[in-house]
Amino acid sequence: MPDREVTLAPGIRVKHRLPGRLRLSMTLLARFPDGANWLRHQLLALLGVTRVRLRPAIGSVVIEYHPDQTDESTLLTHVAGIDWQQRTESEHEPEYCGGDNLLNAGGLLLAQCLPRRWAALPTLLLTGETLAEGVSSLTRRELNVEVLDALAVGLSVLRGDNRTAMLTQTLLTLGEYMEQETSRHSDALLASLLRPQEHSVWVERAGERHQIRSSALTIGDVMLLGPGDTIPADGKVLRGVGLINQASMTGESVPVRREKGAWLYAGTQVQEGNIAVQADRVGEASSIANIRRFISESLSQQSETQKVTQAMADRRVAITLGVGGAVFALTRDWRRLASVFLVDYACALKLSTPIAFKSIMYRAAQSGLLLKGGRAIEQLAAVDTVVFDKTGTLTHGDMQVTEVVSFDPERAWAERLLAIAASVEEHSNHPLAKAVVASAHHHALPHINHGEVEYVIAHGLLCELDGHRMAIGSRHFLEAHYQVVFSPYEAEISALAQQGCHLLFISLDERLVGMIGLQDNVRAEALEVIAQLRQSGIDRIVLLTGDRVEKAQQLANALAMDECVAECTPESKVDVVQALQQQGRNVLFIGDGVNDAPVLAQADVGLAMNQSTELAQQAADAVLMQDSLHGVVLARELALEAMKLVHSNIALTEWVNSGIMLTAALGGLSPGGSALLHNGTTLAVLLRALAARRTSVTR
Repeated sequence: MPDREVTLAPGIRVKHRLPGRLRLSMTLLARFPDGANWLRHQLLALLGVTRVRLRPAIGSVVIEYHPDQTDESTLLTHVAGIDWQQRTESEHEPEYCGGDNLLNAGGLLLAQCLPRRWAALPTLLLTGETLAEGVSSLTRRELNVEVLDALAVGLSVLRGDNRTAMLTQTLLTLGEYMEQETSRHSDALLASLLRPQEHSVWVERAGERHQIRSSALTIGDVMLLGPGDTIPADGKVLRGVGLINQASMTGESVPVRREKGAWLYAGTQVQEGNIAVQADRVGEASSIANIRRFISESLSQQSETQKVTQAMADRRVAITLGVGGAVFALTRDWRRLASVFLVDYACALKLSTPIAFKSIMYRAAQSGLLLKGGRAIEQLAAVDTVVFDKTGTLTHGDMQVTEVVSFDPERAWAERLLAIAASVEEHSNHPLAKAVVASAHHHALPHINHGEVEYVIAHGLLCELDGHRMAIGSRHFLEAHYQVVFSPYEAEISALAQQGCHLLFISLDERLVGMIGLQDNVRAEALEVIAQLRQSGIDRIVLLTGDRVEKAQQLANALAMDECVAECTPESKVDVVQALQQQGRNVLFIGDGVNDAPVLAQADVGLAMNQSTELAQQAADAVLMQDSLHGVVLARELALEAMKLVHSNIALTEWVNSGIMLTAALGGLSPGGSALLHNGTTLAVLLRALAARRTSVTR
């Protein structure tokens, strides 16, 4: 495509284009420079984007992308649609590129080779931006690192020491560039998680096969997928059986079998088999798009620790100025003064904390856990109380048959009773009916022929069985409507009820012949997870449920929980969490339903299960992407590790930079040596924070 300027939308123009690279001019970026970081995260969240470089002063935006994952027109459409009304504002530091380093290296060479008066001009031109930033900060009555840099460089310029000025400027720019590259790398790593690649896909439309780009999928398209294909949209399997690798979405290393009716997620991959999948969520409605939005929002989150370290860094500027002033007053040595001014705590303090958080977020996402920014990590580390919702959280959301009791063994022994019940209940979609049918299938019980089934809403089922009138349902249904007598069996009924069973009764010709006991399908890992949470420092664990008190207490006792609150409503769940917070507790709430959104938002940290509703996930600070509670323990462990890393980096920065400052004050370092040591230390701290994305660096 020819290189020419094109107006994309009001205030947005394409200035230059190359394969995989676009340079835009954006009026809004120049007008709202404090929104630059927000814009970067919006762009990084787009499919295929690998790098973004911004210059707010001139409204310049450079976007680098993978041409095989997206194209120019798609990117430009997204850029034009960005809603600046949603922007968040934060400080944006000038960005450096490789060209800046080359210019400074050239200036350093000129300062070495040319006479002083001829070298002064390129020195002044190349250090001018640093000097101007320092003056600008002072006019705003701000004492920051820009002031220190300007003073250090300016002292050499005023003394005519062009070589020292250019060496200092070169080292400062190189250090800033490497620090920014490290930070950009952490952003790009995190934003690249779980992005499906743009590729061709075969679809079936009106009985004919077509090959289209995955971005052209529409709702209702039937995708024809085989081994090695990445699933480009969320949808249900219409036919076929496949072995699906869900590692990119859930962290599970073992592929799972999926057949007709199963739900598949965009970004997962068909490992074996051929399947036809109906696309139900495409583009920005897909699960992968929700994850991109989650990550984009996460990148913009700022924790209290980040705010504290920024304030700490600003205070250290005043300390550096004070030490420099004292050194000069005692020694009258300009070189010592410049060397002291080049010791800057700010970069390591300000950047290492967000990079550490992003590294931990990256590791968490690779393990099937999304964390919404540094605040979520910080709060997870401070939690001392965990509140579990029951259904879908501690349990799988379905029930299982645990007892089958026959009161008439000759006519309906236990296995036949379960087979009869399942044969009738298969006509109902009620969760209890599904549990009965599943149990019969598990035991390979035969289907029992019966007459037409009548469903009595909210009560039970009726049908004819071998000439007998059969009823299945609650005690109230059988007693009130068919006068079935329960008194001879009160002991057996009471025993199962005390075990927390939900009871389903069966009668033949108005005579009770048996009952089926069902219990919540408690997650196998629940007890282990609760024990591990206690080992991590959690000292109070609470159960919230809508169940009756007896049933709730039984589950709480079985899982060794400290407290249970039964018969909860969505509003009362919020009240329980508020009451705990008023006691001074930091609360983690774990839930999954639509009605959990208010309490997820109320808790200090809200964690949504992988099967939770979209509303719950939007309200949560963390989302599990695999159907296991072990992710809760992982979230806690990673949060503790992150905070340990952050605090150790702060201590390392303080001690090392203080040592460099003392050496500079005693005359042991030139300005160039001071800049070199300071930047090397800063980069080491940042790389240490970045290394946490692979494994623990604190153990």
